[in-house]
Amino acid sequence: MRKFSILAAIFLFCCLTACSQKQESSGAMSEETLEIPVETTTVTTSSFTRTRAYVGNISAAKQVKVIPLASERILEYPWENGDFVQQGEMIARIRNEVSKKGLDALNAQIKSVDAQLKAAEREAARVKSMYESNIVSRQNFDQANDGVTTLQATKQQLLATQEQTKLGLDYAKVVAPISGVISNKSSEVGDIASSAMPLCIINDLDTLKVTLNVNEEDTPYLKMGQDVRIRFDAFPGEVVTAKITRIMPYVNTTTRTNTVEAEFPNVKIEANNQYKYKPGMYSRAELSLETTNDAIVIPPMATILEPELLAKQVTGQRLRVVYVLKSDLTAERREIEIGEYSGDIVEVLSGLHAGDKLITRGHHSLKDGDKVRDMTPAGKVVPTKQAAPENSVANPTPSQGETAEPQEAVEANKEANKV
Repeated sequence: MRKFSILAAIFLFCCLTACSQKQESSGAMSEETLEIPVETTTVTTSSFTRTRAYVGNISAAKQVKVIPLASERILEYPWENGDFVQQGEMIARIRNEVSKKGLDALNAQIKSVDAQLKAAEREAARVKSMYESNIVSRQNFDQANDGVTTLQATKQQLLATQEQTKLGLDYAKVVAPISGVISNKSSEVGDIASSAMPLCIINDLDTLKVTLNVNEEDTPYLKMGQDVRIRFDAFPGEVVTAKITRIMPYVNTTTRTNTVEAEFPNVKIEANNQYKYKPGMYSRAELSLETTNDAIVIPPMATILEPELLAKQVTGQRLRVVYVLKSDLTAERREIEIGEYSGDIVEVLSGLHAGDKLITRGHHSLKDGDKVRDMTPAGKVVPTKQAAPENSVANPTPSQGETAEPQEAVEANKEANKV
């Protein structure tokens, strides 16, 4: 009986020891599971240029309305929209019979006056000789000279009228004031030309201009000759650089925008004799504004937009949440204010400092004070520098002047903890 009690005690001791070891092992595993794996990057300062994206209107840098000066029926008009004409080439011919007949009548009158003037000049010379010989009086001499002077004045008047009539005939031939492509043709052969309606518009497509309506707050950063980067939907990936050539000295009181024009050379495709860029194309234009040399910039994927922040932020302010890795390997929740996006970075206005260890992955499931484990692969670099200008044109939203947030920021709250 005593032997049985000893065996029972040994069995009970072994069971208690095994349970204790199992609890210790389970506790260790639980403690290890609480360490949430994350990836980090060190916050640094960098040069950051604020940019604005606008919808641009493309048009010819030089446009001329062809307006007829003669109001008569159009006899010739051999051009159609899209045709190219050279400077000085005839656009249209307008009937002008009245001017022709008037010119013929004037030519006849001038001939008649010429004949009278020659006779008057001969008579004046004869009277002068007689006056010098004291045969006629001074009065007769003056009358002969006055006759010549009157006829000379009559001839000058007729010549002036003749030139004016010739201009009327010239008006009947409408010529191209510049070389370019015809558009907005409004009349055809047989129509009555009128100075109140242009026959067409000639567009010089060698140089195009983009017109931007820049927000009032951005106007202090505009200057003549400034670069404007332009993208066309028709040519993905291509960037054209234009130069600001005109800044209107006033702001539209309705839209509170300042009209800006920038010009750039067009490209002519010799294979089909067509211009690559065309007026009316949809374009996005980007302007660079002020530059900060020591800005705090981070990848947008590190930020979290919480609904509570929307109630806290004021107009023009954008608040986000980030997590920073502390020296004791715990996550610290920080509220930050962000500025503008540029490519795959965003400027931080407050809440972060250079040297902070920013958690860039695994942060969506974190809470303040959570234990974490830094799993950043060796040599991994998280982009924290501004993209080159030619690759940073943001897609503008329908309201001009607002730079759209990158897709990473929009989807940040949907991203699961992939680490």
